[in-house]
Amino acid sequence: MATADLGFAIDLPPEQAIRYFEAKGYTIGFNWQEVWGEAHARAFTVAGVTKLDILADIKQALGEALSKGETLADFQHRLQPLLEAKGWWGKGRIVDQDSGEIIGKRLNPRRLDTIFRTNLQSAYMAGRYQAQLDNAEARPWWEYVAVMDNRTRPMHRQLHGRVFRFDDPFWRSFYPPNGWRCRCRVRTRSSADLSRLGLQADDSSGQLDTVDQPIDRQGNTRPAPAWTNPCTGQRFMADAGFGWNPGRAAWQAELDNYPADIARHYVQGSLSGPDFARSYTRLEQAVSQQLNDGQDSTALRRAMGSGQRWPVGVLQPADMARLGTDSQTVWLSDDTLIKQLAHRQGQAVALEDYWRVQQVLEQPELVLAEKDLHLKFVRQHGRWWAAVVKVTRDGKENWLQTFHPMNDREVARLRRSSKLVWEK
Repeated sequence: MATADLGFAIDLPPEQAIRYFEAKGYTIGFNWQEVWGEAHARAFTVAGVTKLDILADIKQALGEALSKGETLADFQHRLQPLLEAKGWWGKGRIVDQDSGEIIGKRLNPRRLDTIFRTNLQSAYMAGRYQAQLDNAEARPWWEYVAVMDNRTRPMHRQLHGRVFRFDDPFWRSFYPPNGWRCRCRVRTRSSADLSRLGLQADDSSGQLDTVDQPIDRQGNTRPAPAWTNPCTGQRFMADAGFGWNPGRAAWQAELDNYPADIARHYVQGSLSGPDFARSYTRLEQAVSQQLNDGQDSTALRRAMGSGQRWPVGVLQPADMARLGTDSQTVWLSDDTLIKQLAHRQGQAVALEDYWRVQQVLEQPELVLAEKDLHLKFVRQHGRWWAAVVKVTRDGKENWLQTFHPMNDREVARLRRSSKLVWEK
């Protein structure tokens, strides 16, 4: 049995595709429009699945199908019994018996087919993009290839044979897949290939713009990239929710260029994914060992800091204005993480606590001006939390300087402070 029209991936070593898929964390969206575009590069989601354990079951089944080269039938055979046992298999919506609230949408063969094809297709293409990018010096020209049979969409057909340089802005938006069940791919070419085959290189300058694309039957729209064919004047747009490059978004994230809701889902997926967990655990174990050996935190940071950073939050416009920053993204450096682990033994911030940084930034109960370029956000969620954000002098970057729990006495003191600029 064929593996869901993934024949284009036969020559692709699966390691990079697997790495792309496994790096995803989780985010929740009841409707598919809620988790949009580039957020999928880091956040695994299934529309209507609002329980993390169900998402984890689906992601694990997909990961095994990807790593073992399994079919849709294998995927369904593995997953269906789990969904049946947990009440998530069948048709219709799931309603909480106590509150009457709709809490999810059940899964069935048709939905599993879409989940399987879309996720594996994006993973293979993200891996293919990275492999092609690594070889771009030798083969810098990329050719768009459609299948060109009776199932090929006219919009995709018009891109067949178009050649752009690997760094042309065209590929930021239109590296396949460009829609549901898209079978297009990209073939790399050398300069000698272009001469030998008589291929004409394109340049997308002046051909790209942004348009409002309908995303549902109610007439709602979202900004979407569009390419205008210079020969015919026809405009090409990917299906709603596509129009982004999975590989580029995963490895070359430009979060300040994303709408805030996309950036927030991307951040949530990054923090709940395995990459951050591995780094956190490695640093936590190393700090504990070094402190037991009597090494101070400054030496620790010098020895262990690698310059790695993780996005942990997205600022709201009002807070960007208070800080005087041009960036919405808040970053956590490994240097700060080491410092927090070293200085907060006994009340250390746990791995999962960093997932709540965004909540603290979005739903503060206090906001304080702290020194000259700081804001402190405090929110009560079982206990109080403080997040201190610092902006660089040029206003280009924001860094989480500290994130820690606080007690009632400390919060009461902050309420009386002259630095208080806002209180709920």
